[in-house]
Amino acid sequence: MKRKKKRIKIVDLKYKIIIVMTILVIAIALLSYSFTSDNLYITSSINNIFYYPFNGLTNDEDIIGKNMNDELQQEVASLKKITNINNVLSDFEKINGVVISRNIAYWLDDVIVNRGQKNGVEKGMAVVVSEGLVGYVSDVYDTSSRVTLITNSSYNKTSVRVNDIYLILEYDSNNNLIINQLDNSDKIKVGDVVYTSGLTDKFPAGLTIGYISKIEDNSYGTGKKLYVDLYYDVNAIRYVTFLKRQV
Repeated sequence: MKRKKKRIKIVDLKYKIIIVMTILVIAIALLSYSFTSDNLYITSSINNIFYYPFNGLTNDEDIIGKNMNDELQQEVASLKKITNINNVLSDFEKINGVVISRNIAYWLDDVIVNRGQKNGVEKGMAVVVSEGLVGYVSDVYDTSSRVTLITNSSYNKTSVRVNDIYLILEYDSNNNLIINQLDNSDKIKVGDVVYTSGLTDKFPAGLTIGYISKIEDNSYGTGKKLYVDLYYDVNAIRYVTFLKRQV
């Protein structure tokens, strides 16, 4: 009885092997036919049967490929912007660099850029992006430099100009860039652009800093407090330009 059952199992296994082999032969034959056939309908139908599970994995939609493509497009866009800085800065040599390091604990304080003394970078240089002023060079090394950002809490008292009115840009305790205007002049309104004044040696005149985003009475009621927003996202700084004054 046991031998009979064993024989039945062996026969069943043989049939299963034969069936599988037959299916493989048919599949190979169909695939071969699809490659040689001129009948597009038959060919596409066969391909759909065998390749349907993979149809969604096109090169355009592949996750890794798409992310790399997006990254390259962003880099190209950023580089195009950075090479189109305002023509009024013709007296300055432009040295382009890339942010290579940033302290997470002091994210808004400074960045490290891959340009240093060997590239002509000097301490005190203004650093910009296409949308405006980023900060200045606070330390220089052989092949890199530290840039103190305009959002650094210790970065204070910058001479600026708004509509030909010269004022002082400060950084308050709530992490806001502000201008404490002493009078109630209505010559400044929301949306007006804030520029460097050029009255100090730190920055050349005419660099865009940001725009007036809000105006409110100061705590004493004697004047206005102006809030300044940057035109760029300080959290996403990647490509910068050093401005080196030409002799």
